[in-house]
Amino acid sequence: MARRIGSWWIKSGIDGRRIEAQGFASLLDTITDFDWTQDHGDSGVVEKDFVETANYTEKIDEVDAVQMSSHGNPNSFSVWSGSVSTSDTIRFGKIDLEIFATHACELLEHTTANSVGRWCPAFNRLHYMCGFHTSSFSGGGQNSRGTYFAMYAAWLHAVIPFMPQYTVREAWETANILVEGSDVQWAYLRATGDGADTYNELLTPSEPIDPTINRTFWTAHGSC
Repeated sequence: MARRIGSWWIKSGIDGRRIEAQGFASLLDTITDFDWTQDHGDSGVVEKDFVETANYTEKIDEVDAVQMSSHGNPNSFSVWSGSVSTSDTIRFGKIDLEIFATHACELLEHTTANSVGRWCPAFNRLHYMCGFHTSSFSGGGQNSRGTYFAMYAAWLHAVIPFMPQYTVREAWETANILVEGSDVQWAYLRATGDGADTYNELLTPSEPIDPTINRTFWTAHGSC
C-alpha cells in the first residue's frame, strides 16, 4: 500500500500558507508509492479532524504524513472555527499518522516554565511532531518550506538514487534553514521505543515500526 500524504491549511490572507502545505504533499505525490489523498483548506480545516470525536474517524489519521499551515501558540494550533489544544483528546497515530509537521508559531516551545512534554499525550503511535520553538513566518520567502521538506526527506533520493536521503529531523531542519532567518528556531518532538529508531527515521514507501514499547520522548530545537 502506498504511503498517504495530507495537507491542511488556513490562508488568513496569505496564500503562501496554502502553497507550503500543498507543496509538501504534491511533491511527494510524484514519487511511486506515495499518494496525496487529503487536502483541506480554510473552512475545511475542522476540529474533529484532529480531536477524537465519537462516531467519526479523524481525517488526520487517514494519512501517514501531513504538512499543516495555521496559527499557533505553545498550547494550541488554529482550525477554522477555533483551535486544537493540549487539553483536547488527541490521539495522533491511533490509525496511521506518523509525521505531523506544522509552521504554527511556538507550538513546540520548550522552556523550564513550559515543557514541550505538554504535547506527549497527543502521541498514540505518532513518531514526530515537527514545528517551531519560536515564532515562524509565512508568505514570500517561506513558500517553499513544504517542498523543501519533501525534497530532502524523500523526493531527491527517489529521483536521483545516488543523492543522500535525509532523516525526517534533518529534512525539517534543512527546509527551515533555507526559508527562515536565524532568529527563528525549528523544533521537533519525537517518540522512540524498542525497535523503532526514530532518530534515524527516513520517509520511505515502507511503513516504519511504531514507537510503542518502552516509549520515551525526545526534543530538539535550533536556529534556522
